[in-house]
Amino acid sequence: MMKRLFLGIIALLLVLSLIPLTTTQAAPTARKGCTCKAYYRVKKGDYLSLIAARYGVSTKALQRCNHIKNRNRIYPGQRLCIPGTPPPSVPPKPPGYYPPPPQPGDGPATACTITPMLGFGAVWFHNPTVRAKLGCPTAPEQGFNAIEQAFYQGYVVNNQDTKQMYIMFSSLGQWTTYPDTWAPGDPVNNPTLVPPAGWYQPEYGIGKMWRNEDNYSQRLGWARYPQRPVTATWQPYEHGEMIWTATQGVFVLYDSGTYRQFK
Repeated sequence: MMKRLFLGIIALLLVLSLIPLTTTQAAPTARKGCTCKAYYRVKKGDYLSLIAARYGVSTKALQRCNHIKNRNRIYPGQRLCIPGTPPPSVPPKPPGYYPPPPQPGDGPATACTITPMLGFGAVWFHNPTVRAKLGCPTAPEQGFNAIEQAFYQGYVVNNQDTKQMYIMFSSLGQWTTYPDTWAPGDPVNNPTLVPPAGWYQPEYGIGKMWRNEDNYSQRLGWARYPQRPVTATWQPYEHGEMIWTATQGVFVLYDSGTYRQFK
């Protein structure tokens, strides 16, 4: 009985003697004079030389800054100081910050009195073909009150300020404009036209154009949703226009009657 108890006590002492080495050993603090560019938590299977190679430092520097005498004695969970200069902190962006558009250096923008900005600028600077075909802006970008409606084969945005609709035929890659002539007292829609389930008949100014202009209903198809307001901006160029809407991105409208869309 005594022998068994004695052996049990010895086994318990052996277990307790191993605990500080594997789980509770404190992580060494960095040696005075060492700057830590990062910290690393040792994982099972790590070697000091592998960690050093991963961070581009020498094994000796890791040993010196972390008070490690034996390079083969590191343990899972150990926190290591990676010596080096820490990266500079990046100040937070101020509220309402917008990054500047890509700059072409002393290239095409120097020939323009007005420089395209934000979304129009990104499209204009990133696409030499667009830039060459559109030319320079002739007025600053401006917002307008807009109503939009997407169709099976196209998209319409109605400028409520100028009463002019921009119609993009997706199947043809063509665009055109059409005046909004709807007035109170005009029919809102045609009650005899019943669209398929899930589709809509356009109404008001867009609907008047869709019902009365020759072949526009066939070229556009049924509407995907009822007309709705949308945030939009517009800018004229030497050889065309650009329109941006919050749902469709940027439309580049060339004087030739063709367009490109950038989402």
